[in-house]
Amino acid sequence: MTHAYDKICLERAADTLGRMLDYSSYSLHYDISTMMDLFIASGTAALLERGDIRAIAGMSGVELAYEVLERSGMTYERTQPRYTKGLSAEYWCGNALTHIQWETCMSFDRIMAAFSAQAFISEYGRSRLSFLDALPLSISDEERSAKIRSFGRQFADEAVAKYISSGEASGNGKSGDTPLKKMRIKNGLSQSGLAKASGIPLRTIQQYEQRQKDISKARAEYLIALSRALSCDPSLLI
Repeated sequence: MTHAYDKICLERAADTLGRMLDYSSYSLHYDISTMMDLFIASGTAALLERGDIRAIAGMSGVELAYEVLERSGMTYERTQPRYTKGLSAEYWCGNALTHIQWETCMSFDRIMAAFSAQAFISEYGRSRLSFLDALPLSISDEERSAKIRSFGRQFADEAVAKYISSGEASGNGKSGDTPLKKMRIKNGLSQSGLAKASGIPLRTIQQYEQRQKDISKARAEYLIALSRALSCDPSLLI
């Protein structure tokens, strides 16, 4: 497997994407799923995938967020970033996604078809609360922040290992993919591309592909719209 850039640059790239998602969530108020879709659809994700040095080591997370929004034709107001010492769930989600992309050499679009950012954030929040409850009250603020960062790093590493061991990293479409995902890939469409072609919300398509929603119980007009966009019989999507 040939990686697009040397591993020595990986932590810088992971930090940049993590801070982009943190900044876009807390300063620009974009939902993480929306920002990741813009990141992919705008072509910015491809910069990291092919090892573009400007995206990997030449931009901060804030600058990367602006790059995504400008490429997407979005209007925004530049605001001062506010980071926490322990770093946010969104930060560690972006960090984990960068590691997954580097390890597997898969596109972010393919990764996001099986990786739920919202599930990552929810699980991180629950685990972090348990971790904080177990910390002694006597430790200093500096030591507390260091332990929280260490916890975030471990949580992100475990998410990367879980994704890779799940079989999704093979990228061959044979690791439990839904019929909808297989048909979408066959047609060469991204999730956002299918959303535009069918008129079905992107989040709904993601939920069908991640089995968070049962497509067999979808409204008839949804199945018809998806099947038309994919040029197939509706029954093939169930």
